[in-house]
Amino acid sequence: MTSDGGNPFRIHGVVEGEYFTDRAEEIVRVLRCFREPGSKLLVYGPRRMGKTSALTQGIARHEAEGGVGFLADLSTATTLVDVANRLLEAAGVALGRRWKDAIHDFVARLGLSLTLRPDPATGTVVPSLDLRLRGEAIEQQRTSFAQALDALDALAGGRGATLGVVLDEFQEIRRFGGDTAEWHLRGILQHHRHVSYVLAGSQQHIIERMVDQGAAFYGLADHLAFGPIDPAHLSRWIDDRLGRAGVKADGVGSRIVEALGPRTRDIVQVARQLHANCAATGRATAEEVTRALDDVVGEQQALLESLWRDLTALQQNVLRAVAADLDGLTTAASLRRFGLASSGSTANAAGALVGAGRLLRAPTRTGYAFDSPFLRRWVELTTLSDVGAGPRDPPS
Repeated sequence: MTSDGGNPFRIHGVVEGEYFTDRAEEIVRVLRCFREPGSKLLVYGPRRMGKTSALTQGIARHEAEGGVGFLADLSTATTLVDVANRLLEAAGVALGRRWKDAIHDFVARLGLSLTLRPDPATGTVVPSLDLRLRGEAIEQQRTSFAQALDALDALAGGRGATLGVVLDEFQEIRRFGGDTAEWHLRGILQHHRHVSYVLAGSQQHIIERMVDQGAAFYGLADHLAFGPIDPAHLSRWIDDRLGRAGVKADGVGSRIVEALGPRTRDIVQVARQLHANCAATGRATAEEVTRALDDVVGEQQALLESLWRDLTALQQNVLRAVAADLDGLTTAASLRRFGLASSGSTANAAGALVGAGRLLRAPTRTGYAFDSPFLRRWVELTTLSDVGAGPRDPPS
């Protein structure tokens, strides 16, 4: 059984301990960055691969060696002041945990108008910028953001310590001034000698533009592509976790990986549902994998229906064609069968779906694949009958 006697798989929040597997090479690479003051590492890969959990593991290992590190999640920031506050809050918790006398030194070095409040989880006093700054000119917000990063570098230098900082979804900085915001961040980071930065992101097409020759982040950092976990390893791990939790797996791990891949979270989500479905019988079969997948899709029914309704009719038909994967997307047969109008408008609709994160370019008949296996399955189950096609069975 698991340590808490419950489901052997977790998908919510940061995954740690026995619920985390593999990523040894990635963690070692993050640690190498943290051990070298002033170094910079760019970690990029698709969403739902487990990047944040792996980075958190790297921070934990760094702190076990005596260093200090933290992760600031920039994904929900809507102003540069929000970005600075994500940084300040994460720094305050980490400094309070590892250098209990450092928070006052840090605040003094900032030289900004701050609010101090206790972190509800730890009780540590954490600083944040005056929220009135959110309405100030972008130049003033940039100055405050730069002062926050500079204060961290000065604090680490004054203590002769190694500080590791992860800026998660760092590409969001583009929202606050495009190329100018990128060059501003580069200008700050390249002068820091006491902080090691990991810049992590999931919007690969944006990151590729940011690191292209002549762009702001060209040559600034080493690169680490964050791809799928080895399928054989993940398959064995799923079977082992199920077995330890009292469910005979019968090799279903490989079935799940093949049907759901390559995103780690998607795979584990179906494995989690599979355990919930089979815990009473103590046996999981290939048929149960399909039922678990469809159960997850059923739980997301309202969300998927809402997503579908927000699409244009042409975009809906493109998704039908990609789900069926019978022929090229813009062939005469596909245009006719799926009501796709012209090849040009169809290509534009597919491009918009890629930009929205619904589709990916892939080596399929249509040239595209779904980002979400759950949206793909919902389209198969719910909409393909409209065009005289039925759902495909998940890979066996």
